[in-house]
Amino acid sequence: MPIDKNGDFKKTIWFDGDMQDLGLYLNDDAITIYIQKNDTITINWDAKDFGNTFQLTNSQKIRTAETKNMLSLYKLYRKPFLDMVRALYTDKLSTPAKYAKINGLYNQEIQTVFDNKATYSKVLNDIYYQFTSLMQSNGLLPAYSLTITDTMGKSNLLSELIQHKIDYHIQSEEAFYESANYRDFLFDYVRFYKPFSGASAIGSDYAHRAIPFSAPWNDYYSGLVNFSLYQMRDWFITKSIMFDFQFYSFNDAEAVYTDFMPKIKVPAYADTLVAFYKNAKNLKPGNMAPDFTLTNADGKAVSISDMRGKAVYIDFWGVGCGPCMDEIKNYTSQLHEKYKDKNIVFVNICVDSHEAEWKNSLKETGLSGTNLIAEGWTRNPVCKQYGITGIPHYIIIDVNGKIVDNNSPRPSESNRLYAELDKATGK
Repeated sequence: MPIDKNGDFKKTIWFDGDMQDLGLYLNDDAITIYIQKNDTITINWDAKDFGNTFQLTNSQKIRTAETKNMLSLYKLYRKPFLDMVRALYTDKLSTPAKYAKINGLYNQEIQTVFDNKATYSKVLNDIYYQFTSLMQSNGLLPAYSLTITDTMGKSNLLSELIQHKIDYHIQSEEAFYESANYRDFLFDYVRFYKPFSGASAIGSDYAHRAIPFSAPWNDYYSGLVNFSLYQMRDWFITKSIMFDFQFYSFNDAEAVYTDFMPKIKVPAYADTLVAFYKNAKNLKPGNMAPDFTLTNADGKAVSISDMRGKAVYIDFWGVGCGPCMDEIKNYTSQLHEKYKDKNIVFVNICVDSHEAEWKNSLKETGLSGTNLIAEGWTRNPVCKQYGITGIPHYIIIDVNGKIVDNNSPRPSESNRLYAELDKATGK
């Protein structure tokens, strides 16, 4: 948002529906609140003392109380939650110990909600599905479930409040509309839930009879079979197809799109898919790669069309992206060394940083190749052209300027990557 000389800003935000989460990226952190139609939010803070001066009010009195409760929860539990996530990843904890950690902090936050009399469904759904998603990602579902422990003799009321109204086994249209945390959980839960753990075949020729795995088709059929409500089904499959085009085989994603369009019931999702596919099909392998011009570390303009006659391996990366930096520090230099005398250009496009931070990172990592910057990420025209909504993301272009793979293997996936690069260079 543009800020005037007095440090003030004003912005009108359009959104569809009755409720929407709003992420305020302030003080090097993301503060999430929710807004409703016709809300007027006033925000004040002193940049030199953000923690003690940040205030947020709503034009509607009852909404101000709700917002203050959400901010209170943010201040109390944001850091403990992030610390717990890191501990679950780094510490060698037993399964029961992981569950105890998650369920313990969940109980603390729910107790605070109860004490603050902030028991409206939006907040309860957000908390429940934030912790349930963490349970899922740590392999605790379905063996373990979030439960309310008896603290201060209030467990009966809390159990009725939470467990009887909120249950991840039941499709909830209310939670679907209210909670982004629920939608995030739902997307992963339906995609990764597997009724069978494997397959057994008679004889030794199993590989010849097994159906090749395809993530786009797997997710598509999961969406068709698991949802009872059209709104939720069409949302899930729409999101899956958009995800497929960005991370999996283009041909599979396109085939799923073609199969689903006659079945879709919700016009808004149909319109979304049509608009998305219009841009995505430009990245189909065999098509000419969209041309673009970006600035390199010396401030000079560089165009992808200038590299015609050479294969191009594009790495969309970010300074703040852990997986990106892992690839760069541990695998990229070996890749560049292997192909240093080959007919190929390595183009590294940073999307998440400003110029000074980007240049400092280049010095620290010693990243070789053609280094370019596309500030603004999803707002940058180049990222829009190439559908870059997640990083790292890699693309291979052949010597004729045609796309070989719009979702190329990473440098760490050397066997698959080398085969594609050799093909692109005409080896």
